[in-house]
Amino acid sequence: MDRDAAPAESVAAVVPPFEWSFVRKVGIVGSGLVAGAAVLGLVATAMGSPPWVIHTARLFLVFGGAITTGAAVSMRPDLWQAWALGAVTGALAVAGTPAHWDSFRLLFGVCGAVAAAWAVALLVSVRYRLYALSAVMVFHFAGIFFATTSPPSTPWVTEQAFIRVYNPYLQFLYLRNAYHFYSPEPGPASVIVCLLKTETGTDAQGRKVYETRWVVLPKRPADVKDPLGLTYYRRLSITEQIARATPALLQPVHVAEKNEMLPRRRMVLRSIPLHPAEEETIQYRLPQPEVARFVLPSYASHIILENTDAAGAGKTTVKIYRLEHKTLSVEEFTNVLNRPGVISSPYHPSTYRPYFLGEFGFVPDPDKPGATHIELLNPQEPMLYWLVPIGPRPGGRPPGDPDKREFIDYMSIHALDTLNLSERDVDDPQYRDKVFDWNQLR
Repeated sequence: MDRDAAPAESVAAVVPPFEWSFVRKVGIVGSGLVAGAAVLGLVATAMGSPPWVIHTARLFLVFGGAITTGAAVSMRPDLWQAWALGAVTGALAVAGTPAHWDSFRLLFGVCGAVAAAWAVALLVSVRYRLYALSAVMVFHFAGIFFATTSPPSTPWVTEQAFIRVYNPYLQFLYLRNAYHFYSPEPGPASVIVCLLKTETGTDAQGRKVYETRWVVLPKRPADVKDPLGLTYYRRLSITEQIARATPALLQPVHVAEKNEMLPRRRMVLRSIPLHPAEEETIQYRLPQPEVARFVLPSYASHIILENTDAAGAGKTTVKIYRLEHKTLSVEEFTNVLNRPGVISSPYHPSTYRPYFLGEFGFVPDPDKPGATHIELLNPQEPMLYWLVPIGPRPGGRPPGDPDKREFIDYMSIHALDTLNLSERDVDDPQYRDKVFDWNQLR
């Protein structure tokens, strides 16, 4: 290399850029593919119930066109015309993507809006472009600030800005949950515990016989599928979606819901008491409407189909419990005072708070003869959305009986429908092999 050679005046002098005529052709091909998907979308709408092959063809056209147009934009990111092609492709991709791929519709819409904004930014002077980018950066980092200050107790300014402006933006970029940690205290983590109950026939008395199976989500090591455990932690974050409770439940607008549930809860109060260590006001957690109507049935359908075959899915129901894991204090964990009976194990069953989220199953779909859909089987269940206690056994473990535990597992009692056996509890030999094994959560 000649050290005395003059340095290049620009990148273009070293790596010649693609000709705009070529970039335009690539971008038009990509836009054309996506436009074809949009036309097929109009055909599918006109047909009402199109064959699956049309939706599949739309997906291939959209993804192929999006990648092709993206390649064109990457060739000449300095030209506003290239970004304009990207904006057009993004708009067409929203129309071309099937409706049940709604997340990708949102993604293409946002990408198209960003491409349109950058095309405008390239048309204006550098001075105004700098102003615009500075405003975007201030907006973004202000959102992160409001995310860190949104947990209770929430300042009024944060509450207004977060709810009215930043919540959709931060939710889309998934910048909410991680910035809530340690501000001021980390909230409890949750796992999902489910009891699958499959009808297998009848006994001699004509009563239905069921096969039961417990499922834990997420579960180690089964869900650790990569060296960093990313698959496990992604599944762990799924449980946070069903942990979203209706806010201000005790405010006047929600008093009717609370009062309606109390009489039902008292129906089983003798069999399943309230949790002795928690206030009654927080033992009922009503999920947010979208969680109860859409998220929970979706999870239930996945759990049943993932753990049964096609023939058994229609005969299977699933009871879902969300287990909040209470964090021990430093004094409890170390037991510095050496007090007897103090729970110092972070995995002790009494450190979990199971909330019953309902029993789901497949039922005939009244709108589609011959088809089924998943739904909550008993909206009047007395324990629905209530905390199911894992309580200490009065007097501790009976001496000389190693099979009995020092706690009473009311979750297993409720899940196995053994309310009439609560005095003997589920340590009874006929139920001992069916109760939940708490060692699965270690």
